[in-house]
Amino acid sequence: NNIDEIYLTHHTKPSDRLVSLIEQFGFFRTAKKVSTGEDIFIKKLIQDKKCQTPLEVVKKFYPSFYDGRSIRKFMIPIRPEFHDRLFTDYPKRQTLLSEFYGTMIIEGNTIKKAYLCHSKIKGMNIGDIIIFYRSVDEQALTSLGVIEKVFNKVTDADKIEAEVGKRSVYIRKEMEKMAKKPTKIIRFILNFHFPKPIKLKNLKKVKLISGTPQSIVEIRHENYLKIKELFGIDKKFYVGELEI
Repeated sequence: NNIDEIYLTHHTKPSDRLVSLIEQFGFFRTAKKVSTGEDIFIKKLIQDKKCQTPLEVVKKFYPSFYDGRSIRKFMIPIRPEFHDRLFTDYPKRQTLLSEFYGTMIIEGNTIKKAYLCHSKIKGMNIGDIIIFYRSVDEQALTSLGVIEKVFNKVTDADKIEAEVGKRSVYIRKEMEKMAKKPTKIIRFILNFHFPKPIKLKNLKKVKLISGTPQSIVEIRHENYLKIKELFGIDKKFYVGELEI
């Protein structure tokens, strides 16, 4: 809708948890309504000044994100049943009957999420971009996020549960099973679902990928730029420079 900023009003209380939450996504107190005493919080969606780090971009101007050459890009395959739980706002997803009766899929209703796997890939860091590939049915790139934190080779189920909380599709018993092998925890922020998922056959056709992704793979920046043209995301949400 070409909206560059949004606002909300709120009766702020001492140690207000809502204020702490919205400040994580760039809302800042800017004025007070004289008639009601409510605080007015503004959030800018488009970058209007340079940031020092990729996460600062996300915090201040979410859903805008930094995608310059200094950060790495990765493709993550995910099965449909996990994709449906992790991304409940995905446009093509069919709502479950239980959801009509008030059952909330918590991990699907968060912006900050977590992905667990046994991938041995190295070099994933804070601020890197991850692009999800929905396997089996769609066989397409569907969604993009920014890494908030990564933990490697975790074998303690308590550690996994503490770091993941309710952001993951896995329940406690499944975490215990995962922890029997060195587990990678990727905490990330979901920024966008692509208006038009990018089919695997189209990626192969233009030789941006040679086969079906079976595990996490890194995407060279040059190939990322070519895939980026297919995302369908408005260019104003891309940030290409940081303040050095």
